[in-house]
Amino acid sequence: MISKFSVKKPYTVIVAVILVIILGIVSFTKMTTDLLPSMELPYAVVMTTYQGASPEAVETTVTKPVEQSMATISNIKEVNSISSENMSMVILEFEGDTDMNAVSLDMREKLDMIKGYWPDEVGNPTIMKLNPDMMPVMVTAMDSDKLSSAELSELINDKIAPSLEAVDGVASVSSTGLVTEQINAIISEKKINKLNKKIQKALNGQFDEAQNKIDQAKAQMETGKNTLDAQRTKANTQLAKAQTALSDGQLSLAQKEVQVTSSITNLKVQKQSLQASLKTLKTQIAKLEEQEKQVPDAATKMQLAAQIEELKKQETTAETSIKALDKNLKTLNSALKQIKKGKKTINSQLTQFNVQSATATQKMNDGEIKLAQGEAQLNSSQSQLDSSKEQAKEAANIKNKLTVENVKALLTAQNFEMPAGYISEGNTQYLVRVGDKVTNKKDLANMELLDLGIKGIPPIKLCDVADVAIVDNSADTYCRVNGNNGVVLTVQKQNNYSTADVAGKVAAKMKTLTKENKGFHYVNIMDQGVYIDMVTGSVIQNLLMGAILAVFILLLFLKDIRPTIVIACSIPLSVIFAVVLMYFTGITLNVISLSGLALGVGMLVDNSIVVIENIYRLRKEGVPVKEAAITGAKGVAGAITSSTLTTISVFLPIVFTTGITKQLFTDMGLTIGYSLVASLIVAVTFVPMMSAGVLNKVTEKDSKFIDKLQQLYRKVMTKLLNRKIIVVIVTLALFVGSIIGAMNIGSSLMPSMDSTQMTMTIKMPQGSSMEETASMTDTVMKKVQEIKDVDSVAGMISSGSSGMSAMTSGGSSNEDQSSMYILLKEKKKHTNKEIKKEILKKTKKFDCEIEVQESSMDMSALGGSGISIQIKGSDLNKLRSIGKDIAKIAEDTKGTQNVSNGSEETTPDIHVVVDKKKAVKNGLTVATIYQQLSEKLKDASEATTITINEKEYSVNVGNSAKNTLTRNDLKKVKLTGTVSGKEKEVTLDKVAKFRNSDSLSSINRNQQERTLTVTSEIKDGYNVGKVSSAVQKQIKKYNAPKGYSITMKGEMESIQETTGQIGLMLLLAVAFMYLIMVAQFQSLKSPFIILFTIPMAFTGGFLGLLLTGKDLSAIAMIGFVMLAGIIVNNGIVLVDTINQLRESGYEFEEAILTAGTMRVRPILMTALTTILGLSTMAIGLGQGAEMMQPMAIVTIGGLIYGTLLTLLVVPCIYGLFNRRKKKAE
Repeated sequence: MISKFSVKKPYTVIVAVILVIILGIVSFTKMTTDLLPSMELPYAVVMTTYQGASPEAVETTVTKPVEQSMATISNIKEVNSISSENMSMVILEFEGDTDMNAVSLDMREKLDMIKGYWPDEVGNPTIMKLNPDMMPVMVTAMDSDKLSSAELSELINDKIAPSLEAVDGVASVSSTGLVTEQINAIISEKKINKLNKKIQKALNGQFDEAQNKIDQAKAQMETGKNTLDAQRTKANTQLAKAQTALSDGQLSLAQKEVQVTSSITNLKVQKQSLQASLKTLKTQIAKLEEQEKQVPDAATKMQLAAQIEELKKQETTAETSIKALDKNLKTLNSALKQIKKGKKTINSQLTQFNVQSATATQKMNDGEIKLAQGEAQLNSSQSQLDSSKEQAKEAANIKNKLTVENVKALLTAQNFEMPAGYISEGNTQYLVRVGDKVTNKKDLANMELLDLGIKGIPPIKLCDVADVAIVDNSADTYCRVNGNNGVVLTVQKQNNYSTADVAGKVAAKMKTLTKENKGFHYVNIMDQGVYIDMVTGSVIQNLLMGAILAVFILLLFLKDIRPTIVIACSIPLSVIFAVVLMYFTGITLNVISLSGLALGVGMLVDNSIVVIENIYRLRKEGVPVKEAAITGAKGVAGAITSSTLTTISVFLPIVFTTGITKQLFTDMGLTIGYSLVASLIVAVTFVPMMSAGVLNKVTEKDSKFIDKLQQLYRKVMTKLLNRKIIVVIVTLALFVGSIIGAMNIGSSLMPSMDSTQMTMTIKMPQGSSMEETASMTDTVMKKVQEIKDVDSVAGMISSGSSGMSAMTSGGSSNEDQSSMYILLKEKKKHTNKEIKKEILKKTKKFDCEIEVQESSMDMSALGGSGISIQIKGSDLNKLRSIGKDIAKIAEDTKGTQNVSNGSEETTPDIHVVVDKKKAVKNGLTVATIYQQLSEKLKDASEATTITINEKEYSVNVGNSAKNTLTRNDLKKVKLTGTVSGKEKEVTLDKVAKFRNSDSLSSINRNQQERTLTVTSEIKDGYNVGKVSSAVQKQIKKYNAPKGYSITMKGEMESIQETTGQIGLMLLLAVAFMYLIMVAQFQSLKSPFIILFTIPMAFTGGFLGLLLTGKDLSAIAMIGFVMLAGIIVNNGIVLVDTINQLRESGYEFEEAILTAGTMRVRPILMTALTTILGLSTMAIGLGQGAEMMQPMAIVTIGGLIYGTLLTLLVVPCIYGLFNRRKKKAE
């Protein structure tokens, strides 16, 4: 229907063709050009700094928590990490279809949750998404004969780099080898000690005066104490005497009182006794007088009278005695009263004495208290003075005040200028600025840091405590260009910009800058733009050559210029149509997509050949031109649609693949698909329309070659049809033989590519200084420059401190390693492999390890190169031991070289083991010892910047101990502790012991387990797949300790993964092709017969690799996938013709023979056009052709062998599968 429309309405087709051409031209000019397709790699890196931490500390504190946190993120596939000094790097691999932008947000949330638990020394984690666009698009080396290194660096820094960064599409410009000047303020311990002595002297003068006053007061206090003691002694003596006198008087009176009282008592007793006697006498007298009266006897009376008289005398005596006693009692009572009075007087005097004594004592006590208070005050004053003295000494010790961090803070605070705001007066606003920045070195040196307020000590300036000087980093940087001091600039592009475009603009800008700034010259030692142009130009050249050769084949077979012109016109039209489809689906012009076009060129004409050949046949049979054009196209439309769909379908399963396979080959699949769709549309529209116009006259031209070929084919087929089983068995035997041969073919991920750009790495022995590395690099550079094919060489030593260099080095120092870019001459006479051999030969005897990468544009970075063996386990020492064993196995295997056991890169450690008891005695702890050591060993760092004569200088503050400290000096480093409130100095060796050891520079982990990786390069002439297999066999015999595993990684792992992906793709492709053919033929048997062409083609593909010595790479495997889609087309055409002839009445065998004879020419034509279309690519003409060469070789080998066997074997198989039908007929 569409063919009829095209023939009936030719102008509509012409308009459509013009539109396609216009769209194609516009699309082509707007398409971006890159080396490889735009790839969204499912990788992210979390980088975290941890200043001053060992790899073990980094692993424990930072890496493990990050790994555990990241492992919970969805779509995570693998977690790897590197813990090195001061740096943690966690590399995350996600599933291929992961949205990396969404994942980045999730990662940030997880990291925010854990970073709060980290010490202050741990920096903020940085997330980097890996992308091929991170690789530099250009590396430019610059040197000068007229400018000094500093002048060249200033020119680059001020003009060149900013100008390049301003170029549209440039993301960043980084430099290596810039000599930058800076102002160093190195704190001098000598100056600090000298100033401290001066301060101490001033303080001692002030405190001596205060001490003298206190000493005088102490002397006066001592005199007062002595006087008071003398007065107390005198008073005590007098008081003692008075006390004694009073006591004696009191005692005497007491004794007298006792005596008088006793006498009174005695007298009273006597008186009572006398009174009793007197009473008795009176009674006796009275009784005797009564008796006297009564007694008559005178004698008796006289006797009684005498007795009475005697008694009266006694009575009188008694009364006299009583009176005397009364008198004595009176006297004694009077005396007793006097005694009591005297006693009372003495008691009163004693009380008064006690009161006076107490008062005197109190006064003396008060005096003592005042003296004690005075003494306490003096003691307090002395203590305060002593304390103030200590505090003042400590406060005035600028060693503690002016540390690196404090000086940095003070410089930042003093070198300050900032608008504070506005004030308004009337209609005028005044900007208020605070501060004034330093503008010269002298002012910086004289900047006042602090005022101690000590008499005789002026404010302390920066120059009082530090050596201030303008210095450059020439001793810490190395960059040579062709033996001269130079600078290397690395240019990175922004995402979604064309690499070739950006590189071209940068190159143009460099030319402009060279004209504007005389005195320097440059060379682009790595230019992706030039390489891309060369590679794409080579592919386009191969494409054009292929098209020309295909047209030549058509002319040879058809022997008529007119149908050849029709097909020749269909080729560019199909290509342009494909380019339009590529543009609107976002496919860039890259090696993969252009190779797809180049591969498609040979197949582009297949559909047109089938159509034109059918039209041409009908015209020769006398069918009118328009009818022949319509009928001819219609007759084969089904077959070519089916064959096109089967070829396209081989690339449909690519959607089920992942990783590199999908990223790389999607563009190729789409490009080939677009080419074939375009060729199909052109074949059923443009070809019939043009044929109707140019095939008005058909001249019968016999082709003896074709006739003979057809006759020969018919004879051979007649014989083979009688030996069908033998033919099939031999074919299968050849296929099995090719598979056995294929097993001996080496494997690789990607073919190596030849280019004008090489790189090399020089690794010095562990611990080599930068001077030693620089000297060796100079020597190697001279040797490399002697090679005739070398144009320019640039060498550099990078710090590995940030960005991609940090990732490649694991964040470790690179002083013992340098890298070189080698630019080769465009018309070099030797291959990169040969140049590599010559470099290694010239540098063989040097005391360093040299690795040469044959091309800086090689694709090995996508999957690694060489052998990589991963050992997993927990103990680092055991891992190192196993690593040495595995390295020995690798070394003993043929084909390996430069074997690394994974533990060569070690860091010499000085382990300071602190004796905690001794430390405590000296007022120290492990933490304070660390702090003080860390302060002494800290590198100089930027505090502020100043501008002098329009040039900006960074001001770095550091410690002099860092520059002078040696291993022996470390033992005698003075530490300051505090014991009983007093500072005490002690050397480090008094509180610690020292242990020397080597530890791994970094700790690698995989899936949260420690790993060590043994690596090996492959010798020239050996294949990575074969050597890896040999190593793996030996490793299987090795008995690893329990808990430790050994796995092959690196390129071999990538090869196995890619093989699996492409194998799946091939199986699905075969299934899709079969289903499409079932739909076309409405039969299960015919498609099955056609599928037999695939193993035939594969046999040829394997033979092609064996004969050319190429590896079975991912590119070669894609060739097999393509081959499966191409080869079935011949089978489809042949089987379809047999079926049509049988339906039209031909006998079974005659139909087979006639169909083969009829289709031998178009089948050979389509096969030869495809083969010749790929021939230039298979030969490897042009830059970068090596990458796609294996695919072309596989396709050509498969087509040659497969086409031949399709014509010979498919009829036999058809005959075997249709024997019953034959009998029925």
